[in-house]
Amino acid sequence: MLSRFTFTGDAVHFRNRYVRTPKYVSETAAGAIVHRGFGTQIPGGFLKNVGKMPANPANTNTIVHGGHLLALNEGGRPFALEPDSLETIGEFTYGGELDATMVFSAHGKVHPRTGDYINYGAGMAGFGLKGPKPCLNLYRIDPSGRLYRKDRILLASFPFCHDFALTDRYAIFFLGSIVFGGMGSVLAGFRTISDVVAFDPDVPLQAVVVDLDTLQEVRRFESQPGAIIHFGNAFETGDEIVIDAMFADNFDASVTLADVFNPEGRFNGGEYRRYRLNLSTGELGTERVIETECEFPTFNPRLTGQQHSATYVACSMPNGANSFFNGIGRVSFDGDAKVRTLAPGLYGSEPLYAPREGSDAEGDGYLLEVVYDGFTHRSELQVYRAESLGQVCTLRLPHHLPHQ
Repeated sequence: MLSRFTFTGDAVHFRNRYVRTPKYVSETAAGAIVHRGFGTQIPGGFLKNVGKMPANPANTNTIVHGGHLLALNEGGRPFALEPDSLETIGEFTYGGELDATMVFSAHGKVHPRTGDYINYGAGMAGFGLKGPKPCLNLYRIDPSGRLYRKDRILLASFPFCHDFALTDRYAIFFLGSIVFGGMGSVLAGFRTISDVVAFDPDVPLQAVVVDLDTLQEVRRFESQPGAIIHFGNAFETGDEIVIDAMFADNFDASVTLADVFNPEGRFNGGEYRRYRLNLSTGELGTERVIETECEFPTFNPRLTGQQHSATYVACSMPNGANSFFNGIGRVSFDGDAKVRTLAPGLYGSEPLYAPREGSDAEGDGYLLEVVYDGFTHRSELQVYRAESLGQVCTLRLPHHLPHQ
């Protein structure tokens, strides 16, 4: 489902549509599950599921680039949408450059200097004596929307790689301690992918640095076991790459995210950390930036890959009740942090940063957050000033939006 708020002078217009994927169309018509999902089976036992991979729901993120509005999910190729009506055009292959075996991450990034859209997807580089050869397929798409460069880096195992970091010269992928065990049982139809994803504390966190010009690996680093789902910004300084990321020493967040509306739920948020990778010495250092549990870091997109002074996050603030995303925070790297807590019964989501038109100042912009009101069963868009977290307005919808 895609929601759009359009600000036009003194009015705000709202439009909302489901992405008409084959999964959505066929299951809506049948009124039942007819495709496998990441954590769901087709009813009827393993014979109904054998040999079938999860269908692409195109439900994780969107991008506007090269004249196209795309809905994304890392389990498949993009879906193109008509920008005004939000009607689904269909699966998008970049002129056939993405074949049916290629998947496309939901967290690609636009390089601010070149305008290129950098993305990737997990894949296979054929078969060897030990079976499939896992890899990350890498893509560069120019500002006109032409996919002009593809390459791959080989891996030891299939990665759980949901997001990555981008600097001016490098893409950095963190391959964590989340492993896929028993994929044979998934292909045989007995289990879902969600069933076989596990956290292995014996597998170190590994950072893979890739040169953007050559799409070749530059260096690998190892750190304590852990998982990184989402990244903030990253930049280069001398021989170092500095990366902001959400670190977790477990995968418990997946359980909570699968049951968002559990009234007894407690979000075990990640640790917002800053990593330093020294390309000359091979050393990796890390420090925690803020003690508050948080997720979904965002920042001024005009500073992607450049040094920045602040990041914004969805926070989990203890308040004696379910504290799943009930605050929004501004994390400053000079040690100052601001947190604005939502009123009881309000539940936030991933904040988005909108730079103010005509301004180049880092903090001169707005944070937009869709908030669910548990008392009225309605949703609203809250708008804050990025620098101060002062509230600008609240736009209440006459209905709710499915919470994210």
